Amino acid sequence: MSEFFTGVSNEQLAASPIFEGLDEAALDRVRECTHFIGAHPGLHIVRQGEGGFELYIIVSGTAEVMKDGETVATLAKGDVFGEMSLLGNSHRNADVVARSVMSLVSLTADEFRRLAEDVPEIERRVRDIAEGRRASA
Repeated sequence: MSEFFTGVSNEQLAASPIFEGLDEAALDRVRECTHFIGAHPGLHIVRQGEGGFELYIIVSGTAEVMKDGETVATLAKGDVFGEMSLLGNSHRNADVVARSVMSLVSLTADEFRRLAEDVPEIERRVRDIAEGRRASA
């Protein structure tokens, strides 16, 4: 992945369900903890079976989720992925492949823990997303 943008606005972060409705101070804290990255079409952002220690939030663009070589979902602006590996320190359960030029923010496990201390609501939201995905799997 190559970095091709240098920031994201609070409004862009708030488009994601894990940050929606947070106040400006909390969103500023999120921006301090995240990394801004880009992906080009065809890039495997995460690979099934690999270890994972960060989650990603899509700022723009689309990606395909592939499990065992079959497409199981399409992700777009505001969607989150990688939360299950982040929370469980487990291996990735699917590939996520960029289908367009993408801008994303990433949050490592260490950053997530620090952020959750300051903004506990984020941890609850990430856990809710992970539980929802486990239930629908």
